[in-house]
Amino acid sequence: MHPLKKTLFLSILLLGLSGKSLYGQFEVDGQYGAQFSVIMPTGYYSYILKPAPAYEVFLKLGDMDDFYSLGLSFGYASFKPTQDTFQTYAINSGTSNQLLPGYEVIHSYEELLLGFTTDFRILPKKKFSPILGLDVHFDVISISEDDYAETVIQSSSSGDDYWQLSILPHIGLQYKISDKFFLAASLAKNIGITGEIPTQNYWKPSFTFTYNPGG
Repeated sequence: MHPLKKTLFLSILLLGLSGKSLYGQFEVDGQYGAQFSVIMPTGYYSYILKPAPAYEVFLKLGDMDDFYSLGLSFGYASFKPTQDTFQTYAINSGTSNQLLPGYEVIHSYEELLLGFTTDFRILPKKKFSPILGLDVHFDVISISEDDYAETVIQSSSSGDDYWQLSILPHIGLQYKISDKFFLAASLAKNIGITGEIPTQNYWKPSFTFTYNPGG
C-alpha cells in the first residue's frame, strides 16, 4: 500500500474510534460525514494537472440544528498530468555551460488532505439552509517524476513528499433529509499560504453526506 494511502486508512480508523469513544463516554453531539469533490487546479497547476476526484471523511462536534460546528477531516486525491511529457531544459556545466533541451515525465501526483473544518448554518432548523465555512488544511503531497536531457544523466524522484498550508473558504446549501441524515452541495476555493513547493490554488465543488446520531 502506498504510504499516503496507508496514512489515510489509519487516520480514518483513528477518526472512527475517536468518534465512538466520544459518543460512548461523553455523550456529546456530533456528526459523521463523507464528501466527494472535484479538485480543479488553477494558475500554474492547471497547466500540469488535470481535475481530479477527492474523497474525504470528517467528524464534527455539534448538532446539525446548531448554528456552528467544528471538526476534523481526512481525504485523498490522485492527479493525472495534462501531458505525457513537459518540455524542460538543463545546463551542461562543462566548459561552455551549454543549455540542453530536455523533458519531464510525471508518473504520479498524490495528495493527502488533512484539515480543520467549520460550518455556519444560516437557517439551521429549516429543511434548506445556506452554509458558510472556512477550512484550514495542512496537506502532504507525494510526487514521482523523471527528468531527461541530452547527454545529461537522468534525474529521478520517486515518492518525494512535500507539505503545504492553505485555507478554503466555502459556500453552499444544506438539505435536511431527516433528523439524522443531511445532504449538502458547496463550492470552495483553496488559497495556498505556504509550503515546500509552489502553493496550490484550486476550485473545489463538493457533495457532502452527513449522519447525525443524536438527531
